[in-house]
Amino acid sequence: MKKILVPTDFSDIANNALEFAVEIARKNGASIELLNVSVFPASEVGIYYSVYSINKSMDEAWDDILKDNDLKLKACIDKYPDVKITPFLAESDNDFVKELLNHEADLIVIGSHGAEGFREIISGSNSEEVVRLSNCPVLVVKDETSAFNPSKVVFAVDLSKHTNYIKKAIDNLPIGASEKHFIYIDNDMKKINYADTKEQMSKLVGDLNISNTVFNVVESNTIEEGILGYAKEIEAGMIIMYTHGRTGISHFFNGSIAEDLVNHSNIPVFTFVEN
Repeated sequence: MKKILVPTDFSDIANNALEFAVEIARKNGASIELLNVSVFPASEVGIYYSVYSINKSMDEAWDDILKDNDLKLKACIDKYPDVKITPFLAESDNDFVKELLNHEADLIVIGSHGAEGFREIISGSNSEEVVRLSNCPVLVVKDETSAFNPSKVVFAVDLSKHTNYIKKAIDNLPIGASEKHFIYIDNDMKKINYADTKEQMSKLVGDLNISNTVFNVVESNTIEEGILGYAKEIEAGMIIMYTHGRTGISHFFNGSIAEDLVNHSNIPVFTFVEN
């Protein structure tokens, strides 16, 4: 993992996402691209007029907004002198997500208020769209999370061939000391053998040489409810799963489940795309 992309609107949750990205960058020796996208015309112009009460044309006000955002980008970067962070200030007449995905990266770290929150840029609808459309892993950071030090991490598995994300998540995220919970969600009326399923999970993790692990099969009406319920029960600090994104299909983890988790989880969710 060499390049991490972090979109920002300079809100608290966006700044928190940048903190997470910095920790990952330090672990991997990676660089960060800090991206602010201003979609024109935007409500920022109206806010600018109301706050400053200055008689300027819309173009002049917009230029001032861009200059101000450029200064804010530089202020964010100055907080982390030990990490290479490159600022990107983008104007777009399209939408935020399209502009974001035009930047190739090995990981996107984005803040999200979830389904109930509202911001012009950092909102649940944008983060779930990024998860669905991205061709790289996405880490969605939530309001309630203030530090990247989860004592417990939940790995949602379906025991398919898609297992690369497990090792890559452990190698690239600073979660090595965390207790790692591997769970399989049974939403099909106990039609699986629980003992055999736990044994399969144990073998998978053993083959990947992962320590400090717990294995559980969870009964739930839906995959999403099972994952979120288990994470809440053990007070996990992060959920990790794979998704096929926009093009693939899977027995369990298709794009819609990942999007729902991103919206409804109150802890960070790391999705590893499997195209």
